Amino acid sequence: MDLFFQPIKGANMKSRNMMLATAIVAAFGLAGCNSNRAPDNGGTDSHHTETRATGGNTKTTGRVCQLLQDDNPNRGGRKVVYRCNGRAVLASDEAKRLLNPSVPVSFGGSGSVVQSNLITRQAANATGKSDEAACERAFINAAHKFQATAQSRNANRVSNFHSYYNRKILRGGQYDCEVGTFHARVVMRGDIAR
Repeated sequence: MDLFFQPIKGANMKSRNMMLATAIVAAFGLAGCNSNRAPDNGGTDSHHTETRATGGNTKTTGRVCQLLQDDNPNRGGRKVVYRCNGRAVLASDEAKRLLNPSVPVSFGGSGSVVQSNLITRQAANATGKSDEAACERAFINAAHKFQATAQSRNANRVSNFHSYYNRKILRGGQYDCEVGTFHARVVMRGDIAR
């Protein structure tokens, strides 16, 4: 008779069954730990890892936006700040298509001011877009909001349009844009005038 299949009697059988149960639980526990590990660089996450490893952000072309503050990996969520060229955005095809040409937006002062130092916080969906495209769209949304406000208050232009991100004034057509996990955000300040 084979020794492996011999019946075990008494306390010896209980201890062997207990050891077998412990071994099974340990095997399942180790298998669970292995499945919770982060994917290696050979997996589908390699593009994201490569983007971070290069030190530069491949999510912008550098044509309109430059990286100002990179993401802190120890912080929950994503927060990247760019400095962008508002003049280039206003000259873009998308801005020409979405903004009202009868209510011009300018970075300098012009016209008789109807209301000054108005502030808008505008966002754009960043999902599936480059950071640069999301920042451009957030800026266009802010300009559009100012245009709508100007029209509703019997004004016909937006002047002195500038960035007011973190309550810091940034003039000359530049603006700061914060990109999070899902949205790009800008804070703009300006005047509406006639």
